[in-house]
Amino acid sequence: MYTFAGVPASKGIVIGPVEQIDHGTTGLHRIVCDPFRERALYDVAVVLAKDELRRLSQRAKGPDADILLFQIALLEDESFTNEIGDYIAAGAGGAAAVERAEQIFAGRLSNVDDEYIRERSVDVCDVCRRVVDILDGRPRRRLHLKRPSILVADRFFPSDLFSLDRRMILGLASNQDSTVSHAAIMARSMGIPAVVQLGDGVAALAAGHRAILDASDNGTATLVIEPDGAHVAQADCKIAQSRLHGRTPDPVAALPCLTKDGTAFRLLAATNASSDPEEPLPQGAAGIGLLRTESIILDDIPEDAQFERLQEKLQCSDGAMIAVRTCDTNADDDSPWTAEMRKRLQGHRLFWPQIKALLRAAPYGDLRVLFPMIAGVEDWDTCLQEVDTCREELRREGHEITPPPFGCIVDMPSAALLAGELIEHGAQMLAIDIEDLTRYTLALVQDSDAAVSRVDNPAVQRLVKEVVQQAKAHGVEVYLCGITIESISRIPVYLHLGVRTFSVEPAALLPLKKLLMEETLEQSETDSGSEA
Repeated sequence: MYTFAGVPASKGIVIGPVEQIDHGTTGLHRIVCDPFRERALYDVAVVLAKDELRRLSQRAKGPDADILLFQIALLEDESFTNEIGDYIAAGAGGAAAVERAEQIFAGRLSNVDDEYIRERSVDVCDVCRRVVDILDGRPRRRLHLKRPSILVADRFFPSDLFSLDRRMILGLASNQDSTVSHAAIMARSMGIPAVVQLGDGVAALAAGHRAILDASDNGTATLVIEPDGAHVAQADCKIAQSRLHGRTPDPVAALPCLTKDGTAFRLLAATNASSDPEEPLPQGAAGIGLLRTESIILDDIPEDAQFERLQEKLQCSDGAMIAVRTCDTNADDDSPWTAEMRKRLQGHRLFWPQIKALLRAAPYGDLRVLFPMIAGVEDWDTCLQEVDTCREELRREGHEITPPPFGCIVDMPSAALLAGELIEHGAQMLAIDIEDLTRYTLALVQDSDAAVSRVDNPAVQRLVKEVVQQAKAHGVEVYLCGITIESISRIPVYLHLGVRTFSVEPAALLPLKKLLMEETLEQSETDSGSEA
């Protein structure tokens, strides 16, 4: 048994077999040709490398895609190309020239004071290694995990992890990486344990053995290779007390959603369309009450790709509700991309791919579609006309469509006051965006921070009460969304006004549940009855 101490990069504890990512040794058996041929071979290698990176980027998301785009940009950088070209012209081989450029450009980043920028030097090493592998004729086969394993490496390159089935990764252990390396960031986003800075030679020593990766403590983390029975038993106890991927379960998550006097309520999660379709629901969530889709428009995702994402998310939801908020032309959020959003959303035609994808995906799960920024009945009717147009297009393409329930995001005071009319015109559910409704009601459109602290304003409460009463009178589902961790202390008042379902950002879900479980509604129900 060998125990090595490192730095925890992502909390958790796992036991499993160890697989090593070995970057090997370059430079063996090279034959240097004349400079013209070496330059031609280098140019071809760059084309192949960029093609590989583009294929990887099509499957990557968020920061992962940004890293791959950075690598492509580096290969197109004039100073980088000139550095290599000059060295080849001086008589060096193409592979050696790339390795020299790697040392120069990665060295510049490594000397920067900012630790995060220093860690980006690994991206330079990663893309240069890819080009060198092509020039050396080395196979670029990635590791195929046949069983869930702990991955070890001297240092992880971004491309090491992109092509792996992330469900097969139990944890990451690195000799050199830091807590702000790509591997550490990815581990935290995946919710798997990771330990870094184990020291030279540890990865090679652990390869092929069984190990315990323990990053459950804040200060230290260990990799125990070939642990004895006592260590395994101790690790099993820790794992038994924690959830999958090392998350400690909150006992409140398993309790029923009931107030002190037994009134039931329901909690839904809020998320973004760019999130991993296979990511499980947060603890205690009964479904997704708000799936935002701005990224669909910003990234110009075509209809078929949208459909595939939605289909996968619905199939992974095990029947749980998913309410999708369509993107709106008014781009009501004060985000940096608002101007870009408005530019791209000129005319309803740009919405059709999204609506058609939603219509096609509906049979695969409990899908609901929510239209935001509805000022009144005319806006609502226009949305339904767009749906009819898309449905007719799909029918001509040979698709038989059964539309999902359509609902309205109540984010404007006029929509709250006209809730009854919207329902009579076909709105099958109402989702009250409490933050946006507060912003528009109290003239705080440009100050979302102030809005969060006033979501329980009496004027907002009156609007919410009107929506709840109209929904109840028409037998339509209504719930509160737009709830953040900063606003949860002000949300219980809406439980007393008749709201029974709340859509919350994941970090706020259990804290809100604890607050609502402490409420007693007998008095508020009596007051409501006397008012009626």
